[in-house]
Amino acid sequence: MPDQAEFPGAKQVLTLLEEAVRFAETLAISPTDRKHRMLIGDELIPALFEARTYLEVGHLRAPEIRLGISKASIVASDLADDDPSFGPLHSRLRVLLEEAGLASRGD
Repeated sequence: MPDQAEFPGAKQVLTLLEEAVRFAETLAISPTDRKHRMLIGDELIPALFEARTYLEVGHLRAPEIRLGISKASIVASDLADDDPSFGPLHSRLRVLLEEAGLASRGD
């Protein structure tokens, strides 16, 4: 298994991902409607966890990372369309997606 020191961007992306998960969990327990909680718990967070799995083992170029973050971003976009309070979550996920892309290229 590769050492994360070989992939310096992996640690930053993993940190951003963990922050996004914590933020999403906070939003899920705040007084939101059931539909929002279900989207966060059943779609958004599992998509981020899938991406995290590949990051943790140092597979920065695995397409599952960008796919998972993209899926979570789409869910967050839908949530933000329905309720603007989810806008910051969507913004964080867009930044995360950009950082994951940079890390996968070694920038």
